[in-house]
Amino acid sequence: MSHDDNPQRPDHAARFREQTPESRSFHDYAASVTPLGVESNVRSFDPYPFYTERAEGSYIYDVDGNEYLDFLLALGPIILGHNHPDVVEAVQEMAETLDVTATPSPISIQFMEKVVEMTPSIETVRMANSGTEATMHALRVARSYTGKEKIAKPEGGYAGAHDYALQSVYADEEALGPADEPNTVPYGTGIPEAVRDTVVPFPFNDKEATEKILRKHADDMAAVIIEPVMFSCGCLKPRDGYHEFLRELTEELGIVLIWDEVMTGFRLGPQSAQGRLDIMPDMTTFAKAAGGGYQVAGFGGKEEIMAEIIPPGKNEGEKWNTSAFHGGTYNGHPIAAAAGLATLEVLDSGGVYEHIDRLGDRLFTGLQEAADDVGIPVNVQHIGSMGQVYMTDHDIHRYRDTWHANEDQFADWWLEAAADGVLFGNPMQGERFFTTLTHTEEEIDDAIEVAEDAFRAVNHEY
Repeated sequence: MSHDDNPQRPDHAARFREQTPESRSFHDYAASVTPLGVESNVRSFDPYPFYTERAEGSYIYDVDGNEYLDFLLALGPIILGHNHPDVVEAVQEMAETLDVTATPSPISIQFMEKVVEMTPSIETVRMANSGTEATMHALRVARSYTGKEKIAKPEGGYAGAHDYALQSVYADEEALGPADEPNTVPYGTGIPEAVRDTVVPFPFNDKEATEKILRKHADDMAAVIIEPVMFSCGCLKPRDGYHEFLRELTEELGIVLIWDEVMTGFRLGPQSAQGRLDIMPDMTTFAKAAGGGYQVAGFGGKEEIMAEIIPPGKNEGEKWNTSAFHGGTYNGHPIAAAAGLATLEVLDSGGVYEHIDRLGDRLFTGLQEAADDVGIPVNVQHIGSMGQVYMTDHDIHRYRDTWHANEDQFADWWLEAAADGVLFGNPMQGERFFTTLTHTEEEIDDAIEVAEDAFRAVNHEY
């Protein structure tokens, strides 16, 4: 029997439904326009999503007029609060000056210069429009640079929505096979079988198994792409020198090490996670926080690697297919670049990270204490301003450890908190949530009280 079929189980969505009749009606209309009634599958949840009409500072407001204290923060981009005045001003000024032209613009070059200035490992950089584009292009460049075809990624890691990244993201134990040498499992349908043969998964935080797998495939391995902290399945922090080990191993084997900083980039510090953890990858991807709420992404790295995208000359018999193609009509869009530059300038001016990290510590520590007071098994993991609540007291070190967390209980806890006006991310256990510049200590403390009530509401049901 499923939880939804259990008549004894409280209806944790009841208050949410009562408070969102306009969203429910709009959802019926939206579902006739687009699959699931949403723009991205991640935005769909039971009983239906609410539809947001306005955002300001730490809050968003739905079509029913409900106010939510926002820790979802657009899955990470909102690091300065919604509609930060410096970002709004930069966007408005550029909107009145320059739209897309398919010619290079000074503002995009200035933004990229700022990225290079702030990111230790990036010598040259290119822009894209999403994290998916950024990782796709980075992998292509790494293949071109090495002349090899395979890539490796951690089991449970999400690195974008292209076919090569959608491997071994989510699956059950039967499909994934041995923990020390996992199978490659496509996430979803429509992905060519041939792609599977080019992707090798490995277990995060397991040095012995990682080394065995990478050495086995080293002759064909172009790149390892990995998040410095695995926020793609909640919050898995590196342990026991794992990244130092992986940096040394990839250097020895001649494998390009790509740090996927789409979520951690400019979020865990002005030099991103690589500055915080003092590791220098060969290539880096970024998005989300870099745009302050606008469609900014990119990839960069060592100059000799990034030179792979420079087309060949017309002399000396060079062929057209001796470089890796990178292009895109909207790359470096002036409005997005203006928003990104304004955001990075605020982030680099000082004070932001001290604030969001301090409030992050206050929030996530407070959530663990609240759960402990209620007596509900919960494991809260975080680093800086990012983290997640796992509905289990099991240790969380690797992807398969997250299987101990109760997804239904988490979704119910989320709905209870949302009905009280607080968004702890979204209802998916494998996601994560954040603090932002506009959050205050009072808002954090209020949120912890809401969370504690929600913990009580879902305790002893599972």
